[in-house]
Amino acid sequence: RAQPGAEPRPNLAAPPGMPGQPFAMRLAVLFVSAVLAALPAFAAGLTHPELRRVAEEAYARKDFAAARDAYAAALELRPDSPRYLHHLAATQALTDRSDDALATLQRLTALGVAPAVERDPAFASLQGSRAFNAIRTALAANREPQGSADLLVELPGRIGIIEGIAFRDRTGDLFLGDVHQRCIWRRDRDGRVSRYTAETEELFGVFGLALDETRQTLWAATSAVPEMSGFTPEQKGRAALAAFSLVTGELLRVIDVPSDGRDHVLGDLVVAPDGTIYATDSTAPIIWRYLPGGEEMDKLVEYPDFVSLQGLVLTNRTLIAADFANGLFAIDLSESAPVVRAFTPPPNATLVGLDGLAPAPDGLFAVQNGVSPQRLIRVGLSSDLTALTSVTVLAAAFPHLDDLALVTLVNGRPTFIANAGWENFDAAKSAHPPAHSVRIFQTTPP
Repeated sequence: RAQPGAEPRPNLAAPPGMPGQPFAMRLAVLFVSAVLAALPAFAAGLTHPELRRVAEEAYARKDFAAARDAYAAALELRPDSPRYLHHLAATQALTDRSDDALATLQRLTALGVAPAVERDPAFASLQGSRAFNAIRTALAANREPQGSADLLVELPGRIGIIEGIAFRDRTGDLFLGDVHQRCIWRRDRDGRVSRYTAETEELFGVFGLALDETRQTLWAATSAVPEMSGFTPEQKGRAALAAFSLVTGELLRVIDVPSDGRDHVLGDLVVAPDGTIYATDSTAPIIWRYLPGGEEMDKLVEYPDFVSLQGLVLTNRTLIAADFANGLFAIDLSESAPVVRAFTPPPNATLVGLDGLAPAPDGLFAVQNGVSPQRLIRVGLSSDLTALTSVTVLAAAFPHLDDLALVTLVNGRPTFIANAGWENFDAAKSAHPPAHSVRIFQTTPP
């Protein structure tokens, strides 16, 4: 899986408020330039996840110089990765390149994220210095609440994993997909919660949901994963689309992902105006298409840079897809064959760790649960859908704003799931996630 080659390396200049270190900055620029001019032979042709594995193996055998070079090579391919910045800085510190480590940490804090750098023993040599204290201050600022998060719904005592969410404007019903309990829940406008799907229906774990009001249908992405109740090894890799009547709740049809010898996990989906369904497969990874009235799905696109596909939105004839490892992609459907293009993140922004997407005016809303702190962001798009114009944090670091899942629009406001149930479930300890309060938050974009 070759990585995108069009993404430039972020500016190494220190962000406002960080200590001025012009000499250290020159050292950092010289170091990175040297790495890029003479990358180790192992880096040629490897993807950034493959380089990460090389780095981890080198780190495990305490070859910190080799780990450092591999992380630098991975960062060149994915320059907005908080993980690579963190671990590159750590290996720089462990190989007596303190100035480089501090410059790399400044790049990390400029992304607005805050991994637990202070507790990383790799930075022992930097502890207590004025420059590292400034890094600690910047990390603390990144952990302060940002934006707004209004609690819309609290569902106490849940033992499921609530992942999917869809809102029906016509009735005020909120539909929730449960991965563990393999069902869909409905919360009506009066706050009553009931099981929407029948106990007898043989669904897998329910992930993304999408409404088709024109055809009175609720669609669900359903996949067999170890976190679902009753999972067996024989089910591994199976996935399907399931259609339910919005009038009767009846299961209308199930369309299995075609068997091709690979594992599949359908995580999210979107309905086009003509009734076509597009769905992301995070494991294969593929974007599938189901045409109305068809008997099976067909492969819309498989692209070398897809690693872990997540959310989808459809704008005119362009799909925007989130990839947990590689950010955002546009898939132009106006040609006879789909044309895929990777988006470059704006300066001092990261697109790593994106999950659910929802449409926004001139852009999209995105859950970013692969960074710390987890957050909801708004991504601005150019009018021709060829460039990202901005990344704005809408909600981050508020109490209970973790274990985030998918996002939808409720009365025009982005609405997303928190404390979904993924993070505290350990199948080795219990057959069910511990009882927890699922919270559904809303935010108001500025």
